[in-house]
Amino acid sequence: MRRALIFLVLGPLLASLTVAIVIIVQTAGAPVREYAGSLAVVLFFLALPVASLAASFDVYLERAFAIPLRAPLIAAIGAIVASGLAYLVLGCLVSPSSLKLFAIGGATCMGTCSLLANDYSCHGPAVRANSLLRD
Repeated sequence: MRRALIFLVLGPLLASLTVAIVIIVQTAGAPVREYAGSLAVVLFFLALPVASLAASFDVYLERAFAIPLRAPLIAAIGAIVASGLAYLVLGCLVSPSSLKLFAIGGATCMGTCSLLANDYSCHGPAVRANSLLRD
């Protein structure tokens, strides 16, 4: 429950707040600030599918990998899903060279969520990847 809450609430919120803050800092005009708020809301809803896919992979890899290996994998999955979703949804509006910004944002947010969702107090035995594939 905690993992889903972190990924599905904190991940998109982190993405949208970061973009809104960057836009507000870069431009001092009043009309742009209103635009930053609406862009943050749109990014929140675009980040929900990215967060749900990254959370499902994080749950799957939780027992197989330790957190130093799992967090970069989840960050890479977040980058791939975020840039792919941006290309599918915003392909005609965004140049292919700017898709790297979506990849960086997806990797940062999902890697952070993976680190925050980890249960550091649990020291249960790790399950081998072969047993996960057989089940």
